[in-house]
Amino acid sequence: MSEAMPTPTEFLNKVLEAEKKTDHICWKCQHFKWVIKDSQLPPADIIGWCKKIHWPFYWCIGENEVIKECYAFEPRK
Repeated sequence: MSEAMPTPTEFLNKVLEAEKKTDHICWKCQHFKWVIKDSQLPPADIIGWCKKIHWPFYWCIGENEVIKECYAFEPRK
């Protein structure tokens, strides 16, 4: 029996590796775009961007920002 095809999000989660990984709430959100390993683009404390808040611009998420809940949060599928 063959395995089900992964969704695009599941595929990217396997292929792309994050520069840093934390327990930040945004890691569980489908709108979060993490900093890709060795990309050398953002400042050192940025772990990624939110693709929904302040669209069409990305909202930078810092490693030490504490966000307990977010109106734009949608779990990864």
